[in-house]
Amino acid sequence: MKNLILIALAIFVFACQPNTTNEIVIKENSSTDMPFIGHGAQWSAYHHADCETAEWGHLMTEEKWQMNFDRLDFMQPRIIRLLDQANWRYLKGFTPEGDAILDFESPEMQALYKVLDYCESRGIKVLIGEWGSPYKVHDLWRVPEHFNLTGADDPRWIEMIVEELDYLINTKKYTCIKYYNLVNEPNGSWAGTNGNWDQWSTGVKMLANRLRETGLDKQVSIAGPDAVPGKFNSEFTGEEWLTKSVDELNDDLGCYDIHNYPTSDFIFSGQFKKYYQPQIDKVKPTGKPFVFGELGSSRSNEKNQDRIKEDPYASTDSQMEVYDFSYGIQMADACIQAMNLGFGGIMVWDVDDAMHTLDDKGEKNQLKRWGFWNSLGTEICNDPADENIRPWFYAWSLMCRYFLPESNIMPVETGNENIHVVAGEKNGDYTFAITNIGDETFEFRLKTEKTLKLTGVKIYIYEEGAYVTDENGFAVPNQVYMKLNMSKGTVVSINPKSLIVLTSIGDN
Repeated sequence: MKNLILIALAIFVFACQPNTTNEIVIKENSSTDMPFIGHGAQWSAYHHADCETAEWGHLMTEEKWQMNFDRLDFMQPRIIRLLDQANWRYLKGFTPEGDAILDFESPEMQALYKVLDYCESRGIKVLIGEWGSPYKVHDLWRVPEHFNLTGADDPRWIEMIVEELDYLINTKKYTCIKYYNLVNEPNGSWAGTNGNWDQWSTGVKMLANRLRETGLDKQVSIAGPDAVPGKFNSEFTGEEWLTKSVDELNDDLGCYDIHNYPTSDFIFSGQFKKYYQPQIDKVKPTGKPFVFGELGSSRSNEKNQDRIKEDPYASTDSQMEVYDFSYGIQMADACIQAMNLGFGGIMVWDVDDAMHTLDDKGEKNQLKRWGFWNSLGTEICNDPADENIRPWFYAWSLMCRYFLPESNIMPVETGNENIHVVAGEKNGDYTFAITNIGDETFEFRLKTEKTLKLTGVKIYIYEEGAYVTDENGFAVPNQVYMKLNMSKGTVVSINPKSLIVLTSIGDN
């Protein structure tokens, strides 16, 4: 009953249109003037459970895949980051002469094709790539006989990548593959490159040249630097990796991407905007998209680590707040701020707990808990409820569904440090996303400078204990307006720590 009362009050505020002194106006010519791809997530191909010979056996059955497909069909991700390892899929060993033995129709590759088939059929862009050169990070204990690859600038690894891309694009006919990621977080001490800029940048140039020579560059380009903030073993900070990429590799990169796992305080305090504004300013003149290849919230705080200890299946690389309503607000607010700056998309980490274990060793009690759900909750954790959709899926699915690729993203200044608003427009349809990260309810009139009348506007309200879902766990609008005159404005009352999305985009 409490939830119904809260929802009714929220709808009443929208409908009654009371007078208010606060106005937030979407300017007529407002635009980030940066390419917008749309939002999505990291979705790996379950290498612990993808086939009969996997560590866990073939646990990812057709039913498990279909569960993922059905849920992602609602979320409608616009881009998927699909990273893998050659030795998990198509690299089957080496000849005595050191030549790689490749098999692009192996049982393990069929799981990769499951993801790619899904993305191809739904028109979802794919940022594909490999965590690093084979055996340099994962599976160090399994280095095969005659292995002698040296790193990201080894021409033999570059040639393996080109052969795989050629097979995926020209033989399998995947048009969804748009970007390639050479080495995950290469500026990190944990990366196969061990933070070596020269090794990574040389590898990028080699791969870019081979893509041009083979004509693959007509479909796929390299995304980079994929760097994280800070300075580890590298000579340069993550910020400097981005600067150097723009200055030295712009001809070889088709998309700029970075990672971050900031604290909630960093997101909510204004530091997020301050930190990323100079990076946006650096990339913007290139005219290329700038995205987060990974985004999540820091797992390092003491409360989270204590929760990890209470879960017999969670590794230390887990974010237990994915079980909480609050995580949806963190990710939605970071997304709104990023869009206002000009970022062209965010791929959150990640879709499913069942995708990865700590160091990818396949230990069942070392899951990386970051997902919207755990597809193998029953099989691995003896807990069918762990397969249920978690709260933050509600918030993230709205950001994916209703900010369409190639939208004009209109940043909005609210004059209130706790209220963040962004607008997106495509083909005359609009979406407005609003977060209140403060501790008090805020009421304002949201309006547009231009004459704008919208029809069929759906209103979604994500408040703790008061958001509405259907029997599948999918978001249901709290209200639908047949007509809404945005030039006159609509009054919004947004409660603390909540998200509201208004959209005229129809559902297909």
